[in-house]
Amino acid sequence: MRRLLIACLLLPLGASATDAGRISFLEQEVRNLQRQVQALSRQVDELRLRPDRLEGPAMSAVPRTGGADGLPMWVDAGKWKRVQRGMSELEVIATLGPPSSMREESGTRVLLYAMELGASGFLGGSVSLRDRSVVEVLQPTLR
Repeated sequence: MRRLLIACLLLPLGASATDAGRISFLEQEVRNLQRQVQALSRQVDELRLRPDRLEGPAMSAVPRTGGADGLPMWVDAGKWKRVQRGMSELEVIATLGPPSSMREESGTRVLLYAMELGASGFLGGSVSLRDRSVVEVLQPTLR
């Protein structure tokens, strides 16, 4: 009985020592991740200040806005009519300008073009590409 009592008293101490080691390891991992996030944040800030570095020399000729009004190139409906199935991704970006965002969906890259209009709506369209070639074009609609 005495041995059982001693074993029961020592068991929580052993578990807490193991937990303390795990906690220490996890704390160190969190610090490492925080340093990585800070370094990446600095890199993103540098790229924002120098957009010519963001996309390389191939994209430096692509205008960022559609004209003097400051609207993005893709807002022009005529440009969307020129986007055809089979066009390359670079041709799409040269026609519409850089997308607002991109996402990958089961092997398909989707270039998203969106702009907020007031507090309750937005204008958005997309171009889907498979193997860097246009497979679907959804012209901007008001939502």
